[in-house]
Amino acid sequence: MDKKKDLLEEVKEKAKITEKTMGNTQNEPTVFVFSTGEKLIVSPPMWPKHELDIQPGDLTKFTPYGTGVYGYQKLDDTNPIQKAPIHEPSGGVVYFGSKVYKSDLSYEQCFLSLLYLLKVKVNWKDYAVFIIESQQPGKDGYLKQMRIVSRFALRFMFGAINEKEYDSFPEQELTIGQVLYKFLQDEADKWGTSWMKDKGLGGKFGGDGNYACEELAFGFMVENNYHRVYRIWSRAWLVTK
Repeated sequence: MDKKKDLLEEVKEKAKITEKTMGNTQNEPTVFVFSTGEKLIVSPPMWPKHELDIQPGDLTKFTPYGTGVYGYQKLDDTNPIQKAPIHEPSGGVVYFGSKVYKSDLSYEQCFLSLLYLLKVKVNWKDYAVFIIESQQPGKDGYLKQMRIVSRFALRFMFGAINEKEYDSFPEQELTIGQVLYKFLQDEADKWGTSWMKDKGLGGKFGGDGNYACEELAFGFMVENNYHRVYRIWSRAWLVTK
């Protein structure tokens, strides 16, 4: 058994859930293979073996800012200036397209520069990943979203792993920076990056195919900088005549 298989088996053993406890066996980790061949271990939406108030795989909820030492900052969507994190240098949401214009930097370089500015731990490999795809993207506002939760957050924010599990938590094949960019690549391969060459995105976000046409775009959120919880999603914006 090679190293990758050993890693998957180790995670599966940690997260094994029987039909008796959960009603199905779909709550085991799965392997997601990017179009470029890299493998990612995706955790189940219901974290096993621990009774949790909030699941790290519940993507309907967002983590608050804060370290926990001084409490957590109440989420307030009314004023983007006043809701900036108090105990963290970065946070919040940025929306961006699938192309760069008139730049000496490549799309990848621009994206990685953004991650560095936001103090994302781009080189970390000890994290869990949760992925969900929308069945009604126009209503939900996204096509696919991915949440990255660091080992540190799993232990000290969610209480999803104990000290022993924290010490033995396996690393992913890709760094956080790599997996975020691979997400962009995969969605671009699937949907394309131009409204003029529709690959199935047309009409999903209210476009009429004439005066308003969908083009791939993204959103990225630093949910909690201290605990290293990040979220990225694909979406569309309407190119209008």
